[in-house]
Amino acid sequence: MKPQCSIIIISYNNFAQTTGPCLQSLAAETSAMEIIVVDNQSDQSTQDALMAAAGQDPRLRLILKETNSGYSAGNNTGAKAASTDLFILLNSDTHVPCGAIPRLVELMHEHPDWSMLGPVSNQTGNDQQIHTRGTTVQEILKEGAAWCAHSNGCHYPTDILSFFCVVIRRDVYNRLHGLDEAFGLGYYEDTDFNYRAVKAGMQLMITEDVFVYHQGSGSFSKSSAAVKNMVRRNKKLFRKKQGHGHNAAHWRLKNLAAMARYAEPAITGFPLAELQFKFSNRQTMARHLLPNSPIKKFFYLRQLKSIEQQFVTRINALKPSQAPSTLP
Repeated sequence: MKPQCSIIIISYNNFAQTTGPCLQSLAAETSAMEIIVVDNQSDQSTQDALMAAAGQDPRLRLILKETNSGYSAGNNTGAKAASTDLFILLNSDTHVPCGAIPRLVELMHEHPDWSMLGPVSNQTGNDQQIHTRGTTVQEILKEGAAWCAHSNGCHYPTDILSFFCVVIRRDVYNRLHGLDEAFGLGYYEDTDFNYRAVKAGMQLMITEDVFVYHQGSGSFSKSSAAVKNMVRRNKKLFRKKQGHGHNAAHWRLKNLAAMARYAEPAITGFPLAELQFKFSNRQTMARHLLPNSPIKKFFYLRQLKSIEQQFVTRINALKPSQAPSTLP
C-alpha cells in the first residue's frame, strides 16, 4: 500500500524514554505511512534499539548520521529521503493515538489551501495546549480522547504552530528551503519556519480533532546549561535574520481568543454540551495562565470575564431551555 505521509523523527539517545515509546505508539497505527528516523549520532545502545525496531516494522527507515547535526539538519535529511508529499515532523517524546495520523492526512487532503497543520496537546506553550489533569501518559491520552470526542470538526487559523507534531506539504517545505540549519542543535528553528511561512502568505491551521501527547524537553532535559546557551544564541540569530521577528500574541491571549471563538455565531451547528466542555477546559487553562504583573492581571481578568459573559449570552440565545444559567 502506497504511503500517504512521511513521519520524520529525530533521535538522540534516551531510546527507552523517548523514541522507543513514540515508535511503539505508531506501531499500533495501521494506516499507510512511512516512518523515517534520523539518528543524530546516538550511543550504541540507542542505535542497536533503533535497528531492532526497524527490523520489526517494515514501514520504518533508519538513517544513522555520523555526526549530531541538530534538529534542522536532521529533519532536512528526513525530508530529502521522504517519498510522499506530506511530511509530519514528529518529536521523539510524543505518543500518537490510533487514528491521529490518518485524520491529519485526511484534513490536508480535504483542505488543499492549508499549508501546515497542527493538533492539540498537553504541552505546547501556545493555543494548541489544552488543560489536562492526568499524571501518566495513559491518563493524559484518555483526556485527549475526550477532548477530540467533543471537537465536532473545529479547526482555526494561527500564526504559529508548535513543531512537536506538525504536518507540512512537501512543496511548502521546499519553497521555504526547509528548516534553517544555522540554528544548530535546536531552538528557534521552528519559530523561524513559522515566521517565513506567514510572511509568504501560507495558511497555518490548528485542528481540535486530533490530540497528540507531548512529554516536552525530551531531547535536552539533562543539559540545562547547554539549553540556556542554545536559547540565547538562537534567539539572537533569529532576531538578526528577521528583525523584530514573529510578533505572535502571548499564549494566554491566544487561549482567550480560542475561548471567544466558541461564542461566535458560527458555532450554531455545535451541540451545546461540546461547546461547554471545550469552553470549560480552556477556562481552567486561562486561570492557570494569570500574569504576574498586577496591572496585566487586572486587564487580563477583565478580558476573561467579558468572554465568559459573551459565552453565556451566546449559549442562552442558542437554546434557552438547555443553556447554562451560570458559567460552565
